[in-house]
Amino acid sequence: MVTNIIRWIIAVPAGLGAWFGANYSIGTTFGFAHGFEVVDEFWEAPDMNGMPISGTYIILITRIVAAAALVGMVVYVVPHYHKRVAIVAASLVSAAAVGFLGFVLFQAMSADLNIGLDGWYRQILDMLSIILGAIFGAWMAYGSQKHRAHA
Repeated sequence: MVTNIIRWIIAVPAGLGAWFGANYSIGTTFGFAHGFEVVDEFWEAPDMNGMPISGTYIILITRIVAAAALVGMVVYVVPHYHKRVAIVAASLVSAAAVGFLGFVLFQAMSADLNIGLDGWYRQILDMLSIILGAIFGAWMAYGSQKHRAHA
């Protein structure tokens, strides 16, 4: 029982570490490919910053891999009930992504912010990429644990 609690205590920070590690390594890779200044300006901009095609795949790859790393790490570290843990972790990460989009929508409405079409495209793409990554990470980690348990 105590070991299970300790693993849960370790799993969440390990998942967040995997999220940040994936973001950093992929960001560095895109920096080498597109130029660090261009990628930094893209991440700092509230919209697609004139990069609709390359910005789309930067967001897709970064968010999918980072969310998959977060959920996968949690599923891998937590003992037993891997299917339930995968579903819960993917659901929580997806809910956080939807919640963040709701927060942006609330901020835009209450502060009369003018978020253009590019800005909304980016926010929705962020949310969908994180949800897809969470589902992919849960599926991969659960499958890995299932095969590992049979071996």
